[in-house]
Amino acid sequence: RLFEQDGREVELTSMEFDLLHVFAEHPNQVLSRDQLLTHTRNREWEPFDRSIDIRIGRLRRKIEDDPDNPTAIRTVRGAGYMFITAGKTA
Repeated sequence: RLFEQDGREVELTSMEFDLLHVFAEHPNQVLSRDQLLTHTRNREWEPFDRSIDIRIGRLRRKIEDDPDNPTAIRTVRGAGYMFITAGKTA
Protein backbone atom coordinates (compact mmCIF):
# COMPACT_ATOMS: atom_id res chain seq x y z
CA ARG A 1 0.00 0.00 0.00
CA LEU A 2 1.09 3.54 -0.72
CA PHE A 3 0.17 6.59 1.36
CA GLU A 4 0.34 10.36 0.90
CA GLN A 5 2.25 12.34 3.52
CA ASP A 6 -1.09 13.30 5.10
CA GLY A 7 -1.99 9.61 5.55
CA ARG A 8 -4.41 9.24 2.65
CA GLU A 9 -4.00 6.02 0.70
CA VAL A 10 -3.01 6.29 -2.96
CA GLU A 11 -5.05 3.85 -5.03
CA LEU A 12 -2.79 1.81 -7.32
CA THR A 13 -3.60 -0.66 -10.05
CA SER A 14 -1.82 -4.01 -9.90
CA MET A 15 0.50 -2.92 -12.72
CA GLU A 16 1.36 0.36 -10.95
CA PHE A 17 2.13 -1.58 -7.78
CA ASP A 18 4.27 -4.05 -9.73
CA LEU A 19 6.20 -1.19 -11.37
CA LEU A 20 6.88 0.45 -8.00
CA HIS A 21 8.01 -2.90 -6.62
CA VAL A 22 10.47 -3.41 -9.50
CA PHE A 23 11.78 0.15 -9.13
CA ALA A 24 12.21 -0.34 -5.37
CA GLU A 25 14.21 -3.51 -6.02
CA HIS A 26 16.45 -1.66 -8.51
CA PRO A 27 16.94 1.88 -7.16
CA ASN A 28 19.10 4.29 -9.16
CA GLN A 29 19.42 1.77 -12.01
CA VAL A 30 18.21 2.33 -15.54
CA LEU A 31 15.60 -0.27 -16.47
CA SER A 32 14.65 -0.72 -20.11
CA ARG A 33 11.06 -1.12 -21.24
CA ASP A 34 11.87 -4.77 -21.95
CA GLN A 35 13.16 -5.30 -18.40
CA LEU A 36 10.12 -3.59 -16.91
CA LEU A 37 7.70 -5.72 -18.93
CA THR A 38 9.63 -8.90 -18.13
CA HIS A 39 9.60 -8.12 -14.39
CA THR A 40 5.96 -7.01 -14.26
CA ARG A 41 4.18 -9.07 -16.89
CA ASN A 42 6.67 -11.78 -17.82
CA ARG A 43 6.67 -10.77 -21.46
CA GLU A 44 9.06 -8.98 -23.76
CA TRP A 45 8.67 -5.48 -25.11
CA GLU A 46 7.76 -5.07 -28.77
CA PRO A 47 9.09 -2.07 -30.73
CA PHE A 48 5.74 -0.27 -30.96
CA ASP A 49 4.46 -1.28 -27.52
CA ARG A 50 3.90 1.92 -25.54
CA SER A 51 2.06 0.31 -22.62
CA ILE A 52 4.95 0.85 -20.20
CA ASP A 53 5.15 4.54 -21.16
CA ILE A 54 1.43 4.96 -20.51
CA ARG A 55 1.62 3.21 -17.16
CA ILE A 56 4.69 5.20 -16.11
CA GLY A 57 2.78 8.39 -16.95
CA ARG A 58 -0.18 7.30 -14.84
CA LEU A 59 2.09 6.32 -11.96
CA ARG A 60 3.90 9.66 -12.13
CA ARG A 61 0.57 11.49 -11.82
CA LYS A 62 -0.03 9.60 -8.59
CA ILE A 63 3.39 9.86 -6.93
CA GLU A 64 5.16 12.92 -8.32
CA ASP A 65 4.65 16.45 -6.97
CA ASP A 66 5.00 17.71 -10.56
CA PRO A 67 4.42 14.86 -13.03
CA ASP A 68 5.60 17.05 -15.93
CA ASN A 69 8.99 17.43 -14.22
CA PRO A 70 9.45 14.08 -12.46
CA THR A 71 12.06 13.67 -9.76
CA ALA A 72 11.32 10.10 -8.64
CA ILE A 73 10.90 8.25 -11.94
CA ARG A 74 13.23 9.71 -14.53
CA THR A 75 13.22 9.02 -18.24
CA VAL A 76 16.64 8.07 -19.56
CA ARG A 77 16.43 8.85 -23.27
CA GLY A 78 17.13 5.82 -25.42
CA ALA A 79 17.52 3.55 -22.41
CA GLY A 80 14.40 3.40 -20.24
CA TYR A 81 13.45 4.63 -16.78
CA MET A 82 15.22 5.06 -13.47
CA PHE A 83 13.78 5.32 -9.96
CA ILE A 84 15.76 7.96 -8.06
CA THR A 85 16.01 7.44 -4.32
CA ALA A 86 16.39 10.27 -1.81
CA GLY A 87 19.67 12.10 -2.03
CA LYS A 88 20.42 11.02 -5.60
CA THR A 89 20.23 13.22 -8.66
CA ALA A 90 20.76 12.26 -12.24
